[in-house]
Amino acid sequence: MKYSGISTLAALALIGFAGACASADALASKTPPSTLDAALADVDNPSLEFVEAWFSGVGVVSPAIDPGRCPFDATSQYFVCAPLTAAGLTLSQRFTLLGAGGARQSAFGETTTTGLHLENSVSGTWAPDATTTTVDGQQTLDLTGLGSSKHTLNGTSLTLTSLVDPNNRAGSPVQTERKTTITDLVIPVVVAGAPTPWPLSGMIDVRSRSVDALGNVSVSIYSMKFDGSSIVTLTMTVPGGIQTCRSNIALGVGCTGGDVPPRRSASPYDEPALR
Repeated sequence: MKYSGISTLAALALIGFAGACASADALASKTPPSTLDAALADVDNPSLEFVEAWFSGVGVVSPAIDPGRCPFDATSQYFVCAPLTAAGLTLSQRFTLLGAGGARQSAFGETTTTGLHLENSVSGTWAPDATTTTVDGQQTLDLTGLGSSKHTLNGTSLTLTSLVDPNNRAGSPVQTERKTTITDLVIPVVVAGAPTPWPLSGMIDVRSRSVDALGNVSVSIYSMKFDGSSIVTLTMTVPGGIQTCRSNIALGVGCTGGDVPPRRSASPYDEPALR
């Protein structure tokens, strides 16, 4: 009887040990397969809406990239997307897939693609009313860690605008330089159908410097620190001074309400084939 009891305890211990191993294996296998659509979703994360509106020069947000409009170009080794147009603006996009050692790839590989490099450019003249804005912008985004449970996004942009407003008494045109810097945004990988995740950590810095025809200078800086939700630590440097607060950027970027960034569903960009 004693021997039988020991055997029973040992058996239970072995079962428990096996269960623990199975749980660990199950947890390890929960990271979804790496896909191109998932990678493109990361460079379209909602945390970037304010960045995209800033980059456009006129406050519009570009739609998510559809791989179907981006055929591979063997000469450049880029997937070159058909341009999108909107009321005088043209958005051009291209991306390349990266494997081990940074080698460019002609197709996405679930186990071989480790990074994505995206280049956006916007140019043209936006004139929704008597005011006109000429835009020239360039943006790069680099996503790394593909194939793992967390991806990391870095990027920069520079956009130059020239605004002419016949009602501006301070003088026209107003020349503006807009810059954005994305530093180590860590985006967790989630299963299909789960809510889009906010970055677990990282920073976004958005700033502008404007000079009107009379030489008046205006500088604005917005720095956002992420910690897992849409509520970020925001530091604003505006003509009225410096202010730090917790801001829900899903509703607006600001310490007292802020300006609500444009929504993707309201993006003015249209597929040329649908026009």
